[in-house]
Amino acid sequence: MKWIFFDLDDTLWNFTANSAVALRKLYEISPILKKLFKDISEFINIYHDKNQLLWDLYAQGKVTTNQLKVERWRLTLSTRQFEVLTAVCEELDRNYLDILAQESEKIEGVEELLEKISKNSLIAVLSNGFSKTQYKKLHYSGLEKYINRVIVSEEIGINKPNKKLFDYSISETGATPPYLMVGDHAQTDIIGAMKAGWHAIWYNPEGKPFPLSEVEMQTQGIDSHLLVGIVKNMTELYKAIQNFYK
Repeated sequence: MKWIFFDLDDTLWNFTANSAVALRKLYEISPILKKLFKDISEFINIYHDKNQLLWDLYAQGKVTTNQLKVERWRLTLSTRQFEVLTAVCEELDRNYLDILAQESEKIEGVEELLEKISKNSLIAVLSNGFSKTQYKKLHYSGLEKYINRVIVSEEIGINKPNKKLFDYSISETGATPPYLMVGDHAQTDIIGAMKAGWHAIWYNPEGKPFPLSEVEMQTQGIDSHLLVGIVKNMTELYKAIQNFYK
C-alpha cells in the first residue's frame, strides 16, 4: 500500500489559529507578560516575528531545539529592555507548549480528506516540530486515528529540508516510489522534498507565488515536474492526490 507524507502544522493541524489562542491564554496567566506588554496584540506580533526567525535557523541546523525554545522568549522579552533569565524563558515555553498542544482546531476539511485517503493509503506525518507536543496535537485534535506513522525531526536530530530526513522516512516506513510529500512550507516541505527526489503538493491557501522559477530549479538540479500541484483547500488537495495516483 502506498504511503503519503504530510506536514502537520498548518497543513493538517491549524497551528496559526491554535497558537493565537494559546498565546492569549498564556498572556492571561503570566504576570510578567502583562507587566511588559500592555497590548496583547503587540506581544503576539513580536513573539511571532522572533519565533519565525528561530524556526528558520532551526531548519538550517543553526540552533538546537533547546536554544529555539529559550531564545524565542528571550528575544521577545528583551524588546522591553528586560534582563531575561533562562529559567523564565523555560517556564514560559513549557506553559505555552502545554496549552498549545491541547488546542484542537484543524484545517477545514482535513478530516474528510484523511478519511477518504486512509481507505487505500498509509499516512505518515513528517514534522519539524517538538516530539512531545506533536503527538499531543494529534491526540487532542482527534487526527491520530488516521496516522500510521509519525516522524518528528527532534527525535532523530535532522530537520526538513535536509535530504537525510526524507531518506530516513523512506527507510522507516518501507515506502516505495513514487514518494509524495504534502505541506504548507515551500522551502522545508516542498523544495526539500523535491531536492530529495520526491513529488510534492504545496498546500498554499494564501496563494503565494512559488519561491523558485523554472530556471532557478534547473540551476539547483531540481526536476520541476516533481511539483505535482499547488492547492488552496482540502478539496483541491484530494483531487491532486487522486490525479497523481491515476
